[in-house]
Amino acid sequence: MALKFSDSAAIAACNAIVDALDTGTGSGSIEIYNGSRPANPSVAISSQTKLVDFVLPEPAFGNAAAVSGGATATANAVTPVNAVAAGTASWFRAFDGDNNALFDGDVTDTTGSGDMKVSSTTIVNGIEVSIVSFTFTQPKGW
Repeated sequence: MALKFSDSAAIAACNAIVDALDTGTGSGSIEIYNGSRPANPSVAISSQTKLVDFVLPEPAFGNAAAVSGGATATANAVTPVNAVAAGTASWFRAFDGDNNALFDGDVTDTTGSGDMKVSSTTIVNGIEVSIVSFTFTQPKGW
């Protein structure tokens, strides 16, 4: 049988995960890639190309709140950066301040339903990329 969490437990879990981005010797970061997303953050990045590298503010996220089916936290504003390569953004990896991979998510443009929405998924080397919205959701059950 699958685990089921209370609202308060889902909120606590969500906050613990996003707060981990603020740990370490530096700031957390987000790297956006093209290609297929690995099975989980422990799987090394192989043929995918890093398109964008964002430094996260501290704190990276606001406090989580209960939503239907779990809890969600919204990222604080992230400073836009210039792309480091060209390609179609499809997924991201989040790292703490010691460059430990914490979680992966989907990237879409503003019309999509990705965990992270960017101004455009068509990334051009040297052109500024903005995160329009970035949320982390902890479900109440699996």
